[in-house]
Amino acid sequence: MSYSFLENQQLILTLAHQFSDAANRKDAALYRSVWTDDSKWIIGPPINQQFDGVDEIVAAFENLLGGWEFFVQLTASYHIKIDGNSATANFYVNEIARIKDGDSNYNLAMYQDKLVLKDGKWLFKERNYNVLYLDQSPLKGIAFHQS
Repeated sequence: MSYSFLENQQLILTLAHQFSDAANRKDAALYRSVWTDDSKWIIGPPINQQFDGVDEIVAAFENLLGGWEFFVQLTASYHIKIDGNSATANFYVNEIARIKDGDSNYNLAMYQDKLVLKDGKWLFKERNYNVLYLDQSPLKGIAFHQS
């Protein structure tokens, strides 16, 4: 299947939003669906970890988000470069969260991505996450149940 540049760009943007939606709702099935089987997820400081293959990535996802009282990731500005069936992209995200024990996290970060078009669907081959700003001041607001 062949897409125009604008169609490819929209499909990649939708993929990034699906990633954030999966994280926000702790939806492991949706989260799994955005990766290639042999993908890589690199998380820079302060976590400094790398996860290889979709099974390891999904396990890390479930582990990382399991302790949050609430977590919200918003995907904002982006830049996408498409070259045939592969692409690179930068996505900027804003995250706010509080762990059940009360520790808080507010950050601005950038994903540097490598993507592939497989069977008519764009997927993440590699996501490299870099925090640009981090504030761990206590969040004093009320968290409502997330479903």
